[in-house]
Amino acid sequence: MDIFPEDTVSSATSSPASSLYTPSPHGYGSWVQELSHDQQGVQLIGLLYQCAAEVGAGAFDRANLSLEQITQLASLDAPHTLQRLAAVFADALARKLLNRVPGLSRALLSTANSPESHLIPAARRHMFDMLPFMKLAYLTINHAIMEAMEGERFVHVVDLSGEASNPVQWIALFHAFRARRGGPPHLRITAVNESKEFLADMAGVLARDAEALDIPFQFAAVEARLDDLDPDALRHVLRVRSGEALAISVVAQLHRLLAAADASRRHVPGSSCLTPVQIMARSSPSSFGELLERELNTRLQLSPDASSIVSSLSPQSPAVQQQQQQQRPAAAKLGSFLQAVRALSPKIMVVAEPEANHNAAAFMERFEEALNYYASLFDCLERASSSSSPAAGQGRWRAERARVERLVLREEVCGVVAREGAERKERHERLAQWGRRMEAAGMEKVGMSYGGMMEARKLLQSLGWGGYDVVHDARGEAFFFCWHRKPLYSVSAWRPAACRHGRLAGA
Repeated sequence: MDIFPEDTVSSATSSPASSLYTPSPHGYGSWVQELSHDQQGVQLIGLLYQCAAEVGAGAFDRANLSLEQITQLASLDAPHTLQRLAAVFADALARKLLNRVPGLSRALLSTANSPESHLIPAARRHMFDMLPFMKLAYLTINHAIMEAMEGERFVHVVDLSGEASNPVQWIALFHAFRARRGGPPHLRITAVNESKEFLADMAGVLARDAEALDIPFQFAAVEARLDDLDPDALRHVLRVRSGEALAISVVAQLHRLLAAADASRRHVPGSSCLTPVQIMARSSPSSFGELLERELNTRLQLSPDASSIVSSLSPQSPAVQQQQQQQRPAAAKLGSFLQAVRALSPKIMVVAEPEANHNAAAFMERFEEALNYYASLFDCLERASSSSSPAAGQGRWRAERARVERLVLREEVCGVVAREGAERKERHERLAQWGRRMEAAGMEKVGMSYGGMMEARKLLQSLGWGGYDVVHDARGEAFFFCWHRKPLYSVSAWRPAACRHGRLAGA
């Protein structure tokens, strides 16, 4: 049976980006059908790497040819995981290629009015149900908070997890506090989220559960995104009070502050955006576009201001030096935020982040890291959708898996691969790098306990999550959530560093 029917090939051209490189029905069909499934997989991986290199070099025609071939082998509706993964990355590479012509890119690829945008919250819920990572994060974060708040009578928890926030985390904390020796504390939760509707629903759910469990409880809503918070006004915005023990929880959001630092970048001459003439010249060296560019250069040389324009684009010019300075990795926003958090004197700040290096300056490094990382997530989803029974249940899980791949992971991949500057929000970093950033801001690590790890492992076992594990890092201070021994998420805990002789320890 042919695993690449014509309808799956055509479905790969459903996105706006892919519509620009819809393959000819007579182009590559014959050689595709002659390849075995394994050969097609090898071919796909090679084509993805080749296409990424060509996109990075701005080779428009060659990248377009690679994309045409990928769409003959890959589809968002394909039966095999690698085919769907390749379709997602092909879409991201096409978008990055089009971003070199910003006007065209914005006109074709705007997602502001996407007909599927209203399905994203449901897709995130599907992802929560199908994968254990958020459940493990909530459990281990709560365990760390419980240990830090032992004996405290007034507790304030700040939830900075944004779209990764879920009331179930705090309902579980209610139960844990209620069961502790000495009874529950007076508990206040402040949640930061840009959705007013979500905050209202969360307030209602938590108030009802707190009342049912007889827990003194208050809820405060902050309608904002994490990267919009003013570090100088953090104490006021989060309503931090003296006399309360403060805990901060942030899941899969802190990396967004690395993008906020780029928001002030300005376009300067010589940037990576190309004119249509330059695109044509790069794609066809002997084309009419090259003649136009030569003519443009000739006119420029004859202009009285030509020398000043050309000198402004030289590698030693102030304009280019300014651009290079702006393109260096910047973390001013993150540093200011972490220092503001430190000034709040939290007893604990628990951070969960994807364990990946998606913030590299080099495009090919980001691409390769993303391809390996999201291949593992696609594998996790495939396992979840195929392990359910009976057949009716499998059909539902596969439909939900498709929504997660299309609406959640596809957008994340685009965020890593296709976007640059302040628009590139998905700047995931590894635990070691987060450690350096936290310590530079005056924070020190709090060891995650063995008891928390054992609770997480019991959860995996009770839910039948085979292939997953929770392990300590090399120092035994943080947790990794792994899929077949590959770390995919990390959880670490922090507090303000102790002062030694008037200086921060480790500063």
